[in-house]
Formats: sequence, structure tokens, C-alpha cells
Amino acid sequence: MKNFTEYFEQRRLMVESELEGSLELVADSPLEGNIEYVFSMGGKRVRPLLTILAAEAVGKFNKDVLHAAAAIEILHNFTLVHDDIMDNADTRRGKTTVHVTSGVNTAILVGDLMMALAYDCLEKCSKEHLREGLQIFNEGVKQVCDGQALDESLSKVDGATMPAYIDMISKKTGALLMAAGKLGGLLGGGTSKEIDLLGNFGLNIGIAFQILDDMLDLEGDVERFGKPRGLDIIEKKKNYLFLKAQQSLDEKRFEVVNAAYRKSSISETDVVSVRDTYRDGGIFNAAKNEVADYTVRALESLKMLKESDGKDALVELANSLVQRKF
Repeated sequence: MKNFTEYFEQRRLMVESELEGSLELVADSPLEGNIEYVFSMGGKRVRPLLTILAAEAVGKFNKDVLHAAAAIEILHNFTLVHDDIMDNADTRRGKTTVHVTSGVNTAILVGDLMMALAYDCLEKCSKEHLREGLQIFNEGVKQVCDGQALDESLSKVDGATMPAYIDMISKKTGALLMAAGKLGGLLGGGTSKEIDLLGNFGLNIGIAFQILDDMLDLEGDVERFGKPRGLDIIEKKKNYLFLKAQQSLDEKRFEVVNAAYRKSSISETDVVSVRDTYRDGGIFNAAKNEVADYTVRALESLKMLKESDGKDALVELANSLVQRKF
């Protein structure tokens, strides 16, 4: 298979259609328009795409897979609505966030309803795999919530460590991609071994994705990234870059970073100073190497799968995610 762009686009359009159709399940709700607005914010639809490709890598695409893909994407967007409230974020993907347009109380309810909607979509699946599918999905939900809680606490403690950070992103970002891979494998007819391999692929791609996200916060295309440059620094998050700098920079260099984090309000000049310190200290290069390492781990999980268009597409998806600029 050569034209992956067309391959991905066909499946993305299926997901968009399924998301649009899911609005019928909340047609009587005063929050329907808000959910439609969240869907309109777009996104790469990585998680539902992974669900579909995982199914195609071990079996075949079917309606159950599409229902699960939509459920995974709705769950992901629910977390973003609540995440934006917690982070006080004004924009998401270049659009005004729900709590800004409609108020915090409404945004909380929108997220809650989206969670219910995600379960409604998953429950459309045939009974044969529904119980196991719900177990995979529920585990993803629990891990994401734990990851968000760890993210909150990590920003507030002085003794944050790299292992604690990796544990946090494994839950906050990796767990949902793991669930996507496992659900696709399950509903596509994969064996237990294949399901686990696809889950490991998702987990490691999720970790690589988040480390790259930390880097793009400072080095990415601001317009396409959809949020202000250096937001993690402004919010004083102990992300990969901060913790790697803490590990490897000499005391004088790291003091530039620490001095910014100690301020009550961080300016654009502070963000530039921290970014330049990371550049000069090789922190961005270290992040790139870490992304590459986790990507290799993800791809190793696919080696035991039989050759198929779905497997090839998963490899392409992994490579495209870690080469992105936004």
C-alpha cells in the first residue's frame, strides 16, 4: 500500500460520520449544541484511527469497530473539555474553549454528558465482545483520570522525578491509546496475544506522542498547534523538558529555568530564556532521542503480527505522529 494519505482520510471520514450520527443520542439535550461544537474543533482523530487500523491489522473492519472508535474519540474529547477547565485554557485547536463560550458549570456538564455518550456508542457493539470491550474501555477511563490527577500533583511538588513523569503520561496519554489498540484488536477478531501487542503499541506511541507534545509546546508551529507558545512553562508544569534539564544541566544553566518557575507570573521573555536554555543544553535533542526510543518500542510490538495493510498503516501512523510539527 502506498497512498496512506487517502487510506487514512477514508477512515477519518467514517469516524466523522459516526460522531455526527452519535448526536442523535443526545438530540433532546440542551447540551447537544455544545457537544457538536466540541466535535467541530476537529483534531487528528488519532485514537479512533488507531482503533480501526488495529482491527484491520489482525482481522477486518466492521461496524463494532467503528462504534468503539467513536466511543474512544468522544472519551478523549470529554477529557479535553475538563482538562481545559483545570488548565484555565482559553483556546483549543485554535478555537475558544467550551468553558469560555458557555461557562464553567456548563462545560463540566458537557464533559459529563460526553462520557455517557461514549458509553452509549460502545454499547452499540454486538454482545459477543461487549463485556470484554467495556472492561478495556473502563480501564482506560480509570487510568486517564489517575493520570490527570498525577499531572496536577506533579506540578505542585518540588521533588518531581522523571520516573514519576513517565508514569503520569503513561496513564494520562498512553492509556487511552492502549485502550484504542486493544479494542480494535478485540473487535477485529485478534487473539489475546495480538490484542496485548496492539495495546503495547498504543501505550508506547502515547508516551512518545506526549514527550513530543512537550517539545512542540516551545518549538512547534503556534498557529497550527492551537495554543500559546510555552504554555507548559507559563503553567509551571514539570514536563519532560524541565525534568531532563533538572537531571542534566549544570547548576548555573538550570537556575535560568528555576528562576522562571519561581516567579508568580511568567512573561514571554522568561519563556524565550527557558527555551534558549533548553536548546543550548541539548534538552530538545534528548527529547527527540526519547521519542525515537519509544517509537521503536511501539514498532517492535507489531513485528509478531502477520503482514497486512492494517499493520503497514500502523507503522505509517506511528512515523507520522512522531514527525509532526504541531
